Amino acid sequence: MKRTLGAGLVELDDIKKVVASLLAANQRFTPESLAEGLIGAGLLTKWQATKLLAGKSGGFYLGSYKLLRPLGKGGMGVVYLAEHHVMKRLMALKILPPEASTDRRRIELFKSEARACAQLDHPNIVRAYDFAESGEKLYIVMEYVDGIDMHRAVRRDGVMTVADTIDALMQATLGLAHAHERGIVHRDIKPSNFLVRIDGVVKLSDLGLARIGVGEAGEPIRKKLMGTTDFISPEQAINGKTVDFTADIYSLGCTVFYMLTGRPPFTGTAAERLAKHQTIPIPDVREWRPDCPASLVDLIERMTAKRPQDRPKSAVELLSQVQRLGPVSNNGSSRKIWRPIAPASDTAVDESFSEVTFEDSSLSSEAGIAPLPLLDELDFSKLQVNADVVDTTTLLPDSVKQFPAQDNLALVAKNETGRAKQATNSLDASSRQTLLLGFGLAFAIMALIAVLVVLVYALMQPAADGPIRLKAIESGKKIIVVDQ
Repeated sequence: MKRTLGAGLVELDDIKKVVASLLAANQRFTPESLAEGLIGAGLLTKWQATKLLAGKSGGFYLGSYKLLRPLGKGGMGVVYLAEHHVMKRLMALKILPPEASTDRRRIELFKSEARACAQLDHPNIVRAYDFAESGEKLYIVMEYVDGIDMHRAVRRDGVMTVADTIDALMQATLGLAHAHERGIVHRDIKPSNFLVRIDGVVKLSDLGLARIGVGEAGEPIRKKLMGTTDFISPEQAINGKTVDFTADIYSLGCTVFYMLTGRPPFTGTAAERLAKHQTIPIPDVREWRPDCPASLVDLIERMTAKRPQDRPKSAVELLSQVQRLGPVSNNGSSRKIWRPIAPASDTAVDESFSEVTFEDSSLSSEAGIAPLPLLDELDFSKLQVNADVVDTTTLLPDSVKQFPAQDNLALVAKNETGRAKQATNSLDASSRQTLLLGFGLAFAIMALIAVLVVLVYALMQPAADGPIRLKAIESGKKIIVVDQ
């Protein structure tokens, strides 16, 4: 409980309401049941509760944002769903991980990604709004897409229909063309870097490997492979520095292959797959999808040609070829409605990302964190258990509902003892107040009597003779007049 308050995630009054609800429902009061109650009341996400129960008390804030849960990992960092602590707006924060905080090359790549994102503003590209640093942590504030990435969507729901594939290809090409027009090569086009919003809008994401300016010099040659083995172009596997827009076209063609078949073009070890990308044409998609029209098959073959000059020169040129495949709805009215991987409120925790949380000292912020309450404020023996408290019992799992009454006898006895003590203290205080009031009244009466005695005594005293005063001289005689 103190850990939850210290993390700045929940107010004390809200905790008291949940505790009162647990007591009213005759439930066992444990850290786990409290966590379930806070989740059910919408005060904690499952990810936050899991970390608190594991002993974490920090690392839930970054700058002005409260971290709600991890969304995934990109080429340059971990992405969290976050909420602005004042505006309550949901955003995605891409955070450079701690191990990269001293790597100048990775820091520069992260800044390059931010610069690339700053040049792009398109409905089919995830927008970036800010680049910031807090507690020596670098992060990019991005648009939150409530949906699922293409890789997990196909793995979860199965292969896409031809119509949905063409629609997704059209949207992906529109976003990529916007980037190519500004001289940006993505260099990591793959299904997991296309986010599909629940209304069917496709958005290109993760420009962690993007290069600004085709043909620009100055980028260091790296021996490490830049890209993803299953979707990388032949020339990029040899030298990622010199690739142009056509490398993105090849990777997009492999992505379309995955949408239709649910598998990458080649299998085998990483080295074997790289070799096949160099020498072997990708298989005919109709081996798995005989319903695929010849026009789409031909386009995939052109996009995945081994020689860059045999492919469309950029996404701008590709766009006209995609449009010839057939009419696609522009208003999204006929698009598939996608189920998100998890709602923003976080009803599930993706275990694959459960351990990517930074240590307590790695994320920090003044926002939302209040001083810990005094010990007497945490005394729940004085809680009023009544029907006015928030009812979270319908939101709790059966594991924390309806425990036998004997399991709660000690807790109930403690609560009743606290109430009796509170009543006794109230009576003692009332008696003291009455006694003090009596003393004050007696003193006032005695003072009044003393004043009256002095006044009566003064009135009863005889008047003193007045002073002698010479009034006048008449006929040579002095006349003395005494005032009476």
